[in-house]
Amino acid sequence: MASLTFSSISRSLPQSAMMARVSDKSSSRKDIGFSLGKRDFGLTVTNVATPQRPVIAVPLPPEKEKYSVERNHVAWTSVRQERWEGELVVQGEIPLWLKGTYLRNGPGMWHIGDYNFRHLFDGYATLVKLHIENGRLIAGHRQIESEAYKAAKENKKLCYREFSEVPKPDNFLSYVGELASLFSGASLTDNANTGVVKLGDGRVVCLTETQKGSIIIDPDTLDTIGRFEYSDTLGGLIHSAHPIVTESEFLTLLPDLVSPGYWVVRMEPGSNERKVIGRVNCRGGPAPGWVHSFPVTEHYVVVPEMSLRYCAQNLLRAEPTPLYKFEWHPDSKAFLHVMCKASGKIVASVEVPLYITFHFINAYEEKDEDGRLIAIIADCCEHNADTTILDKLRLNNLRSFNGQDVLPDARVGRFRIPFDGSEFGELEAALDPDEHGRGMDMCSINPAYLGKMYRYAYACGAKRPCNFPNTLTKLDLVGKKAKNWYEEGAVPSEPFFVARPGATEEDDGVVISIVSERNGEGFALLLDGSTFEEIARAKFPYGLPYGLHGCWVPKN
Repeated sequence: MASLTFSSISRSLPQSAMMARVSDKSSSRKDIGFSLGKRDFGLTVTNVATPQRPVIAVPLPPEKEKYSVERNHVAWTSVRQERWEGELVVQGEIPLWLKGTYLRNGPGMWHIGDYNFRHLFDGYATLVKLHIENGRLIAGHRQIESEAYKAAKENKKLCYREFSEVPKPDNFLSYVGELASLFSGASLTDNANTGVVKLGDGRVVCLTETQKGSIIIDPDTLDTIGRFEYSDTLGGLIHSAHPIVTESEFLTLLPDLVSPGYWVVRMEPGSNERKVIGRVNCRGGPAPGWVHSFPVTEHYVVVPEMSLRYCAQNLLRAEPTPLYKFEWHPDSKAFLHVMCKASGKIVASVEVPLYITFHFINAYEEKDEDGRLIAIIADCCEHNADTTILDKLRLNNLRSFNGQDVLPDARVGRFRIPFDGSEFGELEAALDPDEHGRGMDMCSINPAYLGKMYRYAYACGAKRPCNFPNTLTKLDLVGKKAKNWYEEGAVPSEPFFVARPGATEEDDGVVISIVSERNGEGFALLLDGSTFEEIARAKFPYGLPYGLHGCWVPKN
């Protein structure tokens, strides 16, 4: 993979190294042009949050790179340098009401030295920002300086257990020691490459599924501030990668691998202490099901129990299995549990058809004509109980696309959990999967509708043939229709909805995505949340790798 090119923000570099500098004595904007291989770019560079550190880094020419992996798409290629910042030229018009910073987190570096990682989820975290104000867009990216990343950089090798990667022991004794450190959590990664959230107190935290992989960052400079240390004594090694975060609370699930079940916990704004709301005991299987995400309603937490369950034996393996840290146990069945937020009591627990999901979309309480609660509706990106989706995300599969249609089918799975004492719940498609090309993942909604009845969601769908979701899709769950944005060869990341201040319509806002192009380029994209038409785009100086999840930090 690519050799690393590091730039110091406080250091002046020669023009031959293709670095652009904005002097503190010059105006705050300077238009520069530069050439990358045979492509010319126009770039407006600015000094945004830190005027005393204005140097902007631009990539070295491709001929200087030393790796030989086939680079058929920049989406699956390691980021070219550790950090960059600059203002982008906007084509179209950004609404003047849009003021704040979109942050996107994801795995952006899939190699250490000459060693290439195997899975999309293994990559070291790359944080991207789009600061939008007065119709202008300042972009930047930076590696999150986790202990795993810093140790790998220093030692030129993998030092912590990633999603599918395990450090190679030098001898048997070191192997035994590494196993011991696994049980203590010391060898688990803190590579916070999955999500990024703004807590109610304003702190911004990057997350992954290991609890130690909770890292506070500065949303303006993207600097790594330090680890988010939980001050409670709840312990455990893993948690849901997607907590429910609002201005008033932080909810998450802690799987119990010893006595299979889940602790439902809450954390108040300004606190690092999680407090237990209640516990759900698993109804099947040797271990709890994977809980990458979960939904909530206004009064309840929905705890999913998938048949894709954590597997201690696979955790110990030095080489990955097709299901990595998990095992598929269809005989153990699948369940959904509903817990009251206020009391911690389980008010419903139903068996449902087998399902596979990474991401729940939303949930709400269904009431009858008299206002009595009769069911919980929970929507997710559901992969038709097909576990092969995990292995399809190996980098070799993503990089070797030859035009065949190999992306497993997916749908908007809608669960109905009845409150009449029934033992069984329902699962069906919320709309015809052909509306979104039978591909579905990476979703967002208007946050004002979290836990409430809603109509619209934004996700990534599919334009067949493909091997990965390649469209942006607006889902109308009432009209049971979808609108799709697509450009040939493009791989867009999660569409993130930002509501217009004062809006009264659910879809009044903009949708932000970062797009990687097959030709090695890329751009930031803004779509109108209502019409789903493009309103603006801004080209990056070079394409960025695919990212996962984001958040919005409004400007005060």
